[in-house]
Amino acid sequence: MSHAGGPFKVCGSCKGAWPTWEGFIRDPNVRLLGLQSLVTHPEANLLVFEHSCGSSISILARRLRHVLHEPEEGAAAVSLMGTEQCRRHCLMLEDLETCDAPCINALDRRLILMAQKMKES
Repeated sequence: MSHAGGPFKVCGSCKGAWPTWEGFIRDPNVRLLGLQSLVTHPEANLLVFEHSCGSSISILARRLRHVLHEPEEGAAAVSLMGTEQCRRHCLMLEDLETCDAPCINALDRRLILMAQKMKES
C-alpha cells in the first residue's frame, strides 16, 4: 500500500523511504515497539516502530486496518480501555500480546500479530 505518487512511509530523521507497507515491515532495520492506544480517540491509535537510525516512526492503525481482510461489519468501533471488559494489554506500549475483547484496540492489536508474522517470513 502506498500513497498515490509517493512512498508508504518516510523516516522523519534520516529520510529513508519505504514504498510499501510490506517492505516497511520486512525491513530488518525496523522494529515494532507496540501499539499506542488512546481511550477517547481510537481512530488516533498508533503503531510505533523504531528505525535503526535511532528515530521512532508512527503509523496510524486505521491506515492499515484494511490489510486484516476482515469484514467491517461486526468489527468493534468502540474502545473498552478502562472498563471491566478491558484485558489491559493497551496500557503498556511494549505489550505485544493479542486481545480477544470486542474492542477497536483489539482489532488494532491484530496488526501487531500480522506484523510479527510478516517479519518472521
